[in-house]
Amino acid sequence: MIPYDKKIRNSVIATVSAIAIICITLTASYFAIYGVQGVTFLGNKDKKATTYASAGVNATRGKTVFFGDSITEMYDLEEYFPHLNLCNRGISGDTTKDMLNRLQSNVLDIAPTKIIFLGGTNDIGKNIPPKEIANTIHMIIQKIQVALPDCKIFIQSVYPVNAVRKPTFFSKTGNRTNIVIDELNVLLKNLCNDCNCVYIDVNPFLKDQNGNLKKEYSVDGLHLTKEGYIHVSSVIMPYII
Repeated sequence: MIPYDKKIRNSVIATVSAIAIICITLTASYFAIYGVQGVTFLGNKDKKATTYASAGVNATRGKTVFFGDSITEMYDLEEYFPHLNLCNRGISGDTTKDMLNRLQSNVLDIAPTKIIFLGGTNDIGKNIPPKEIANTIHMIIQKIQVALPDCKIFIQSVYPVNAVRKPTFFSKTGNRTNIVIDELNVLLKNLCNDCNCVYIDVNPFLKDQNGNLKKEYSVDGLHLTKEGYIHVSSVIMPYII
C-alpha cells in the first residue's frame, strides 16, 4: 500500500504543479500584453460606476471627460495629456446602453465642459445592429445637451479591429468586423452633423493597407498598445487643448 500511496501523492503533486505553472504562465502573458492597465478587465462594472459616482461628489467642475468602455478605461490620460484637466470615465465591457444608464451619475453630475465619447464596439460584439447603437448614442447626446447646453460633445469613430492578429489565444475581436464598424461610423458621422457635435474620425488613422487595425497598435486585435494610444492622442489633441 505504501508504494501505491506514494504514486498517488506524486501524481497529485505533479498535477498541482502543472496547473500552477500554467496559471503563472497565463498571468505573466496577460500582464506582458496588457500591462498594469489590464486589471481594468477584472473589476466589477457596477462597483466601478459607483466609485465614479462617489468620486464625482467632490470632483472639480469644468473638466474634459473621456467617456467610454475598456479602450477608454485603459487610456492613461495623465501620461498622454499631463498638463490638461482630464477625467476618465471608461468602464470595461460597457455597451452604449450601459453608458446611457450611468451618464448622469458618472458624467453629468460633474458638469464637464467637454466630453470625448467612444462607444459601440461592445454593442457590435453582442450583435446589436448599427442603427440601434446609433439611436442609443443619440439619446446620450440629447441627454447631455439638455443637462449641459454649453458642453462641447466630441464623438470618436469606433476603432478598427484585427481578427487575424496573433496570438489568436488572446484575441478579443469576437463578433466584431470592420465592415459593421465602418457602417456604424457612417451613422455616427451623420448623427454628429444633425446634432451639432464634433466627429473625430480616429478610425482611418489606425488602419493598415487591408483595412484592419495595425498590428503594432494592438496585441489582441481590439485593445490598444502604448504605441496605439500615442497615435490616438496625436489625433485627439487638437480637439481638447
